[in-house]
This record gives sequence, C-alpha cells and structure tokens, in this order.
Amino acid sequence: MANANYQPQSTAATFSGDDGNRVVFADNAIVAANLATTDKVRLCKIPAGTKVDRVVVKNPDLDSGMTLAVNIGFSYQDGSSGPSATAVAAAANTWRAVATTTYELFPPITLEKDAYLECVPTVGGVGTGTVYGKVEGECLGVK
Repeated sequence: MANANYQPQSTAATFSGDDGNRVVFADNAIVAANLATTDKVRLCKIPAGTKVDRVVVKNPDLDSGMTLAVNIGFSYQDGSSGPSATAVAAAANTWRAVATTTYELFPPITLEKDAYLECVPTVGGVGTGTVYGKVEGECLGVK
C-alpha cells in the first residue's frame, strides 16, 4: 500500500507529572498493510512548545525475517517542514526480524508547532501490527 499515513489511535489527554514541566506522550499506530517507502507511521502527537529529549519505539515484526530500516523523526501536523530526522538518530534504525524496542536519547529539540513522532521506512516491509511510540521531554509552551 503506497502513500499510507498510519495515524495515532488515542484521543486521550496527555499525562503531565507532578514534578514541574516533565511530560510523556505515548500512543500507537496500527500498520494494516505492508509498508512502502512512501508510508508514514505517525505514533503520537506532541503539542507545540515541547522540548523533546527521548524517544522510545516498540514495533512488531514488520519485515518477515528481512531487515527493515526506518527513519525516526518529527513532522509538523500542518504539513510544514519539521526538525530533521537526524535529530533523533544519525542513521536509519533497523526494525529487526523480530519485535524490537528502540531507545533514542539526543540533545533536546524544541518543537515550535504541534507535531507527530513519525517513522518512515527506507525499504519496504512485509507484515502488519501495532507500533508503539513514547516521547519524553519538557512542556515549555509556544514562545
């Protein structure tokens, strides 16, 4: 399936801890068909003004024993240019032949607009399932 945009599933309010501005945004997207390089898997929504410093992605086997590489980054919800995917990982991450959890820590990035945590495959995949994403950071608000 080409040009599919798999969207976050939840509409629940996000959690903000009791200790200051630290926040966690978590959600998932259901991949319903084989992934193509034109697909975008959008895992969770992140409000404008969030300073992100950690991303966790848990995926099922979406490559049927092959190697599926994906770029993990952010895209603004309005479609305008967002921060580079290299801000999350310098190279495409490999979703292995089995279910995998990817942890990425990086220098903080402030998202100026509402955004998605987005995974874009660099090669096609074979398989379906639910991909989970979690973004951690500090909610500072739009300036």
